Amino acid sequence: MRKILPILLFVAAIYVGLNFRKSLFPKSAPNTLDLVVANQVKSFDPAIAFNDDSLSVVGQSLDTLYQYHYLKRPYEIIPSLADGMPLISKNGKRYTIKIKKSILYHQKTPFFKKIREVQAKDFELQIKRLAFTPINSVGSWLFSGKIEGFNEFTKVVGESQELFYSTKMKGITVLDDYTLQIDLVQPEPNLLYFLCMTFTSPTPEELLRKYDNDLSKVLVGTGAYYLSEMTKDKYVFMKNKKFREEQYPSTGDRFANTQDLLRSSSERLPFIDQITFHVSDSETEAWDMFMKGELDVLSVPKKFLSEVSSDIEAFDRLKEEKGFVSKYSTTISSRWLGFNMQDPVIGKNQNLRKAIAHAIDFDKYIEIMSNNTNLKANSIYNPSIPGYDPSFKKSYSYDLKKAKKFLKQSKIDTSTFTLMYSTRGDQLTNFNEAEFIKNQLSLIGIKVKIQILTFSEFIKKGRAGKLQFFTDQWIYDYPDAENILQLLISKNAPGINKSIYKNKDVDKYYQKLSYTLDRDQRFEIMKDIEGIVDNDLPWVMLMYESSYVLHSKSLQNFRRSFFIRNYLKYLKKKL
Repeated sequence: MRKILPILLFVAAIYVGLNFRKSLFPKSAPNTLDLVVANQVKSFDPAIAFNDDSLSVVGQSLDTLYQYHYLKRPYEIIPSLADGMPLISKNGKRYTIKIKKSILYHQKTPFFKKIREVQAKDFELQIKRLAFTPINSVGSWLFSGKIEGFNEFTKVVGESQELFYSTKMKGITVLDDYTLQIDLVQPEPNLLYFLCMTFTSPTPEELLRKYDNDLSKVLVGTGAYYLSEMTKDKYVFMKNKKFREEQYPSTGDRFANTQDLLRSSSERLPFIDQITFHVSDSETEAWDMFMKGELDVLSVPKKFLSEVSSDIEAFDRLKEEKGFVSKYSTTISSRWLGFNMQDPVIGKNQNLRKAIAHAIDFDKYIEIMSNNTNLKANSIYNPSIPGYDPSFKKSYSYDLKKAKKFLKQSKIDTSTFTLMYSTRGDQLTNFNEAEFIKNQLSLIGIKVKIQILTFSEFIKKGRAGKLQFFTDQWIYDYPDAENILQLLISKNAPGINKSIYKNKDVDKYYQKLSYTLDRDQRFEIMKDIEGIVDNDLPWVMLMYESSYVLHSKSLQNFRRSFFIRNYLKYLKKKL
């Protein structure tokens, strides 16, 4: 017993020592990232996935020829799968693109067993898919009428799978395994923006044949993460250990330098081992999950904007208690009131439109709709878009005296006239907005009847030209004014031009903008268009939307971006 006792004491001492060490040096936090999306991804297909939730998810796996520099604004395009910037012909109509070698498709997925590297033919195939009728791609507009033979391919191939594979598209040529050539109908200033979008992610023929050209439930790419698990409640991605050699940026703009966003310069990407997207359509649940530490990043739901912006001191205490930080930024979304310009009353009476424009208390609108977190719009262009002029002044502002003056000049009999306002959805926010507009116009004697529409009904009626007066919104697909101006040209009415606005000069300037490459000339064209639209008044600009993002203090390198979908590869955790 005397011999055993010292041994037992020795073992006990070691045990106590180890536990003491654990208390001093707690186990490192897992190198994982948890986020939330509001909806399940209906389709992983790069030709189809295009809403925010879908792009947030597929953007971690799908890669493109080019991408945006993470730390530079205005946005700068840099190579991703492309081996350098393209060689562009003197006439601006031919792009020759070299592709990096030894880029492998994801190996650890249940979809694709025979692993090979990316080749030029994979990009050719995906662009053909955008033109293939059975796919019904929402991205076909990128290249329709722009790439030589794109529209002809659609007509010739029809719905034939056999012809899809065997038919060549005139404007897409595979010069060799690692060289792609694109021939355009005319110069396209935004082509590189298009090649940054997941619509153009490479797709191997073997995968398409295995799944009959249906990738709605299939996600295979070359990105920093691969899909390892999915249920109705979550999508789990794991680090792609075969990800190409790519480093965190070593340069950035002034904001990047002042916000200490260059601390990971030249380190290899990605940093996080596992990413989980939780699916929840409940704003309250998402908020609670973040406050419990179950999420690392959260865009503040509109329902909780008052928590962030009303009592600053209380919110600061909450941040300190819960260990998170908040980031504020403008988004790439603009909101406005739209008129049906073909309506026999409101569309043909400019003074009536001017009366309405001057009757809106924009400050009050922003208070009600965003708790004063959004910004008053001064232009049809968003501040995130090159060419936006912060000094531009609209021809209208809140002024009830002017509103009543223009109403009188309109010669509208307000005793018999009723304006039909259609909501952009059937949520509480839409109801509040409708009541606000109705009350504002009542102050100058205009009666408003509210038509409650679901969002899908709104889109259907709007694109059929069957709305009289409504609120509309646009989230930019890429950082160029042309993207929003397409909503104001004649050929898109009826269609995405819900105002059915038609002006020959705007059409002419838009056509010129579509092939003008010089930056300064493009800005001048943008100004000319804005002047015409401001005078004609098919839209009354309301606000630019903004957002608050919360993230844990342990998260590094976070910068808000609305065009960079693969931004999670840049994020790093203090472990």
